[in-house]
Amino acid sequence: MYDLVIAGAKLLDPETGNITENNSVAVKGERIAEVFTSGENESLRARSVIDAGGRLVLPGFIDFHVHIFAHGSTFGMKADDLISSGVTRAVDMGSAGWVNYPAMYDCDIAGKKPHLSTYINISPVGQPGKGISEPLEDSLMSTKNIARRMSEYPGMIRGLKVRISRGIVKELGIRPLVNAVSMAGELGLPVCVHPTDPPEDAAKAAGILRPGDVYSHTYNGRGSTILDGEGRVKAGILEARERGVLFEVGNGRINFTYPVAEAAARQNFFPDIISSDATPATFHNGPIMWDLPRVMSKFLNLGMTLADVVKAVTVTPARMLGISDRAGRIAEGYDADIVICRMDDGIIEFSDADGNIRSGRRGFVPEVVILGGEKVLSMAGESRA
Repeated sequence: MYDLVIAGAKLLDPETGNITENNSVAVKGERIAEVFTSGENESLRARSVIDAGGRLVLPGFIDFHVHIFAHGSTFGMKADDLISSGVTRAVDMGSAGWVNYPAMYDCDIAGKKPHLSTYINISPVGQPGKGISEPLEDSLMSTKNIARRMSEYPGMIRGLKVRISRGIVKELGIRPLVNAVSMAGELGLPVCVHPTDPPEDAAKAAGILRPGDVYSHTYNGRGSTILDGEGRVKAGILEARERGVLFEVGNGRINFTYPVAEAAARQNFFPDIISSDATPATFHNGPIMWDLPRVMSKFLNLGMTLADVVKAVTVTPARMLGISDRAGRIAEGYDADIVICRMDDGIIEFSDADGNIRSGRRGFVPEVVILGGEKVLSMAGESRA
């Protein structure tokens, strides 16, 4: 007998876009045991049955860019709160550096409900919070100490983070990004760069990145952006994508503007990874970001396909984290991290960093969240055998 069966599921293959109706997803322990056509005897097969009622049953969302160092950064939110947005796995994007990484792990990662991993900041103290810039001088860079943290916390550190906003790097210019890429090469890790208001052209920053590196805050409107003076996506940005650089949303509070996003969408320049950049200032706190499903909905209403939106919060981030064999799909043997999602068809209001308002009619609304085979959020009915 299975521990749980989700019946009446609509399943989406994000690689092909194919949608199939009337499926059942069976869970045994912490894994998906079987996917089969729904019948009339689900209650005989499982201790617990959830009727999805034809709703989308999706892999648990992976939020690739959050800040959860609640005990050491004013950017840090409580990791467990992410579950209410359908997020079962998340990546802290550089809140801590090698000096304070143990504090973040002990206080804000160990024992938390979602599956968590991190990118470590190249600055030894990470990102302390609003108005406090991290030091990035050459003399403070330490590949050796980051490598030490990697050995102390095996599998937790998945990349390096660097912010290159002009107000942060000052006279250092683009050098911190060059350092980050060099350090990452020694460590065998990717880099994620925060390029909002960069010290040089955005295309130059993208040109420094390697295949598998991440260009974050793609649709920000501060300083040099991904667009040229005529509103076209810059040739250097397109070339970086061709080389295998990934482009990520990182919506946040100031890092998404509709004029940039709409111009990019008209040219079919959509993100590889959709992420929230959740902090206490943005998570469930106003229409600029709200949460990951709302950011997903923004891009659905900008013309990105349903399959590509789902892929950008499941398949692609799972691949980036090296866990494609166990996360990001509804399939036998995969982790039983599952979201039952209603597609809202009412009027939804979206906003950006500059107060631009847009309305849409399609939105993701998580109703049930299964984490490790256990129901951790429910707004729908359930029956017990």
